[in-house]
Amino acid sequence: MTVPDHGPGVRIPPPVMVAALLAAAWLLRQAVPVPIGPPLPALGAMVIFAALALIGWAILVIVRAGTDPRPDKPDAAMVESGPFRFSRNPIYLGFLLAVAGFALRWGDLWGWVAVVAGHLVLDRLVVAKEEAYLATRFGAAYEAYRARVRRWV
Repeated sequence: MTVPDHGPGVRIPPPVMVAALLAAAWLLRQAVPVPIGPPLPALGAMVIFAALALIGWAILVIVRAGTDPRPDKPDAAMVESGPFRFSRNPIYLGFLLAVAGFALRWGDLWGWVAVVAGHLVLDRLVVAKEEAYLATRFGAAYEAYRARVRRWV
C-alpha cells in the first residue's frame, strides 16, 4: 500500500505569511513611526522590481519542470536550474527582498523588523518542512543538491 504524497505540509501559503507581516509593519509604521533613515523610494522600487523578477523567474523554471510551485502540493521533479543553481529558496528570497524594498521606501524600523520576522517565519515554518519533505522525496539527489547550493544565497 502506497501512502499518498501530500507535499511538505505547509498549510498557510508563504505569500500570505509575508503579506501579513508587511501589513503589520505598515500598520505599526502608521501608529508608532520609528524613522531610522531617509525614505529611499527609488532604491526601494528597484529592489521590489528585482524581487518580483526573481520570483517570476523561479516560478517559470518550476512550472517548466512540470511541478507545482505551491508548497502544499507534492513535487513532481527536483528543480536545480535557473535561480535554483544559486539558492535553494529563490522565491522566498524574493519575498524577503520585496519586504526590504518596502523598508527602504519607508525609511522606518518596522519595515526591517518585518524582514527579520519574515526570514524567521519562512525559515522555520516553511523551508524546514520543505527540506524534510524533499530529503524524503528525492533522497540522495536532494542531499547532493543541498550540499552544493546554499539555503538562501
